[in-house]
Amino acid sequence: MSLSRSKVGGVGGSAGTVGQLRSLDPVLLLVSLALTAFGILAVYIAGANDRETYALNQTLGFGVGLIGAVPLALMDYRRLQRYLTPLYCAVIFMLLMVVILGATAKGAQRWIDVGPVQFQPAEFAKLLIVVVLAGFFTQHHLANNEIFLKAVGIIAGPTLLVFVQPDLGSALVFGIVFFVMAFVGGAKLSQIGLLVVIGGALSLLALKLKILAEYQVARLTTFLDPAGATATHEGYQVLQSKVAIGSGGITGKGLYATTLANLGFLPEDHTDFIFSNLAERMGFIGGLLLLGLFFVLVWRMLHVATIARDRFGVLLAVGIGTIFLFHVFVNVGMTMGIMPVTGIPLPFLSYGRSNLVVSMISLGLLQSIAIRSRKDISKHPDTSS
Repeated sequence: MSLSRSKVGGVGGSAGTVGQLRSLDPVLLLVSLALTAFGILAVYIAGANDRETYALNQTLGFGVGLIGAVPLALMDYRRLQRYLTPLYCAVIFMLLMVVILGATAKGAQRWIDVGPVQFQPAEFAKLLIVVVLAGFFTQHHLANNEIFLKAVGIIAGPTLLVFVQPDLGSALVFGIVFFVMAFVGGAKLSQIGLLVVIGGALSLLALKLKILAEYQVARLTTFLDPAGATATHEGYQVLQSKVAIGSGGITGKGLYATTLANLGFLPEDHTDFIFSNLAERMGFIGGLLLLGLFFVLVWRMLHVATIARDRFGVLLAVGIGTIFLFHVFVNVGMTMGIMPVTGIPLPFLSYGRSNLVVSMISLGLLQSIAIRSRKDISKHPDTSS
């Protein structure tokens, strides 16, 4: 498999930094900052005896992400097409290092220790694979079956590497991102449909051959039979999550009230089930406000895709928007018992520096697309986007 380089056309002019910042998407910026502040407050509240540590680490993740996001926003995103092969090699290398040298926690080997810092390569791989797929789909016609098979090969490697960690959630993210980007990139419905059938058959085979661990099977099946699954750890988590959300009522119990999380009945209340924690404290109104912010965030991401002036920018924005939408949909659905428990974090809110850093960097890349698109539109106002 080879990922060819392509020349970057239409690189932006010599406008100053101030001029570029004036062209960014202000709604996307403000909503992301609001969610970040929301997240720091959320982990502080959920931190119990380690509130300051949780909040400090989350703030540190925001700072590191911001340092990476600003240069990306000011850079012409089209330059990334020059580095598709190195970026893909970086994805494979990071994920291989996890398998070989990764740190293990709670039965999963997903992290790498670099001195005092621990990070999760799968989170960075999600964004990098979007860049690689966007570049590949830009350069090739997916309707060609041979090209489509090469694209499947590109996504298969990272998917298998995160699956063996095991990180079923990230594997699902890779899968949904590929399907959406391939559809937007011009793949035929017959190709996508056949791939879905093959994927479903392989999933059934994995269950039959017991390739998945028992706890993974329990996570996937808990939402199908919530009454019968309450005896399992996963079923207990979902049950307590639903009780917490319901007990919040309309207006919630208050940010510092005694809740199920405080009493130790809501596991992973600062990571996977942080939405349940917040819903109990802030009630239906607070939960609706939070979901509204995520709706606006994803909407602005897709808006960037609609104004992008080139195929690469469209596919980048669609891929990033898909990651965020899938994370929110699965995580919130998981807390309500209508989606499998997959361990997918809630962007900006779930405790964890890696996801927050990648979220900020992703937004920087989206702002780069928005800035260049608006500059091109101002130069060529009669050209449709």
